[in-house]
Amino acid sequence: MRMVLFNKILIVLLILAGISVSLSGVNASENSCIDCHKTLTPFIEEQKHFNQIRIQHLERNVTCSLECHEDRIRQLATSNYQQWQESLHAVKGVTCDACHGGDPKQATKEKAHTFKNTTDPESPVYYTNVPKTCGRCHPNELDNFENSTHYKKLESLQLAPTCTTCHHPHTFTVLNPEDFRNSCGTCHSVYKNVAPFDIPLKAEDMLRKVNKLKFNIDNAQQDIYYAKTNGTDVGLAETYTNNAIQTYKNLAPMWHEFNLTNFEDQINLANTEVKKAEDIVKPAPLPTRTGSPQVPGFIGLTGLISLMAVFYILRKK
Repeated sequence: MRMVLFNKILIVLLILAGISVSLSGVNASENSCIDCHKTLTPFIEEQKHFNQIRIQHLERNVTCSLECHEDRIRQLATSNYQQWQESLHAVKGVTCDACHGGDPKQATKEKAHTFKNTTDPESPVYYTNVPKTCGRCHPNELDNFENSTHYKKLESLQLAPTCTTCHHPHTFTVLNPEDFRNSCGTCHSVYKNVAPFDIPLKAEDMLRKVNKLKFNIDNAQQDIYYAKTNGTDVGLAETYTNNAIQTYKNLAPMWHEFNLTNFEDQINLANTEVKKAEDIVKPAPLPTRTGSPQVPGFIGLTGLISLMAVFYILRKK
C-alpha cells in the first residue's frame, strides 16, 4: 500500500513539474486537462482532490470531452457550435467562415483562424458591419433595412438595433409575436425614453395579423380545391389568391423597414384579395326563412282566459 501511495505522489510531482510522464497505456501529453491543471499544487485539500481525479483519468485514459460534461454544457447553452448546429444556417450549410471569415481548408488552427476579432471595427461581424455581412445572403432584407430609421441611426450614431439584436447570433431564430414585447421594449419604453412607446405592442399585433393572413390564404386554397372538383371555374379566384400569396412572401423582407403603417396596409391588401377569391368559390349562405305568425294553441288560450278572469275578479272587488 505504501509503495502504491508513493508511486501516486511521484506521478503528481512529475506532472506538476511539467514533465511528460509515460504510464502503461497512457499518454499524458494528450490529456487536455494538463493544460489547465499543471499549475495546481498538492498542498491544499481541494487541489489534492483535483489531482486525484486527474490521476484517475490518466489511469483510465479518459480525456476531458463531452463524454462526461455533455448534459451540463447543454444546460448552460454556452457552446456557439452547438447553437449553430441546431440552427437553420447549419441545415442550409452556412458555416462559420461565411460570417466570420477565415479559411476552413487549412489544417492548423492558426492558419484557419485568419479572421479579425469581433471587437475589431474591420471585422465582418462587428456591430455596425453585421447588416452588410447578413445582406450578402439576404439582399432583400438589407434593402428594406437600409430604408429604416434604425439603419440611419446605426450609421450616424452607431447606436441602434442591428440584425443580431433580433436574430440572436448562432441560433438565428425568428421571433414569435410574444417575443416582440421584450425585444422591442428594450429600447421603446418610458424607461429608456425612446418613443413611440407602443411599438412593442404594435409589432406583436402585426405579426399576429400575418399569422391570421396565412390562415385565411390556406382556407381560400382549400375552398378553391373543393370548388374546382365540383366543376366551378376557379381561374380568377386562383389569380386573387396568388396575388395574396406573393404579398405574404414579401412581408418578411418588408418587415425590416419597420414601417408598421405600410406593413399593415400590405396585410389588408392581401386579405382583400383573399376575400375576392372566397366570394367566387364559396357559395353564399341561403336566406333565413321567416316563419308565419303562429295562432295561439290550447295552452295559450287557456292562459289568456285565466288572465282575463283574474282581471275581472279584481275589478269586481
